[in-house]
Amino acid sequence: MLRSMAFVLALILFSPMGGEAQAQKKLRVAYPSSADMGDIPSLLAWEQLKKQGIEVVPQFFPKTDLAVQAVLAGEADIGSAAGIAVVKAVESGMNLRVIAEQVRNEWQLVTPVSLKDPKQLDGKRVGYHAPITVTEALVKWMAKHYKITPTWMIVPGSEVRAEALMRGQLDATPAEIGDVLNILNAKPGQFHVLISYAKTFPQLIGSMYFARADYLQKSGALVESALEAILNAHRSAEERPAAVRENALRLLPETKPELVNAIAASYKELKIWDVNGGAGKDRGEASIKFFEEAGLLKKGAVTVQQSFDTAALEKVLKKIGRK
Repeated sequence: MLRSMAFVLALILFSPMGGEAQAQKKLRVAYPSSADMGDIPSLLAWEQLKKQGIEVVPQFFPKTDLAVQAVLAGEADIGSAAGIAVVKAVESGMNLRVIAEQVRNEWQLVTPVSLKDPKQLDGKRVGYHAPITVTEALVKWMAKHYKITPTWMIVPGSEVRAEALMRGQLDATPAEIGDVLNILNAKPGQFHVLISYAKTFPQLIGSMYFARADYLQKSGALVESALEAILNAHRSAEERPAAVRENALRLLPETKPELVNAIAASYKELKIWDVNGGAGKDRGEASIKFFEEAGLLKKGAVTVQQSFDTAALEKVLKKIGRK
């Protein structure tokens, strides 16, 4: 939604800066898609950092792998991406680490109401975002669990897949909460949630913040400032849900006002924004096991210790306290 404007802004603002002290006052953040409701706390956090003299440059990419590549290449300092994309990169030998969670797993599989059992998706057109993403992991898990072979279709963008589903170009797709509600609102009685992955796999990590290991060592103080601002924004959203609506209408002008309250209510119910950063050892291990079972990771090829670095997050939690 905001991709074009934000991306142009990023290009204008990004220029080499002289001196280490200056560099530490700038944070370049790579996003894997255009801005949506899940990004609101981070966008608010960047506004707070600006007041502290830290310039944040958001960069919105059309695909997950481009955001990951931007961080790997040093074109961005931290990024957000599906947890599986980061862990998979680590499995491949890349120097990346998960540092905190941006949003929990919020995906729900939407189908026409005529499909009442996942086994009916055998041979049907099932769309997902891209290879090595949470959406792929979820639908591939479903296929293995129900012993079915859907016709896979890669369609980047939850909102694009939602539109394709409503037009009859897909038979099922995992969709974000906002797109699920849009489908159900636009086509009442025609579609339903067949699987709520958010409820089936509450431990599964969703979109995660990540950075290069060497950057974390060099710029730990800046990363801590960013994570503190993010956690404060998460806690504010938890305490004042009404603020989510206000900021959604301001930051995401293309969001339908009539859906904002419903989206915010669903986010609160599912605790989409973890008030403690959501990158703990238990959830990390549960998620890696899930990705192995879905066939996206080789069994035992990567561990939480190899793919997570929560030192900065732990420092922030020690400062502001756990909730």
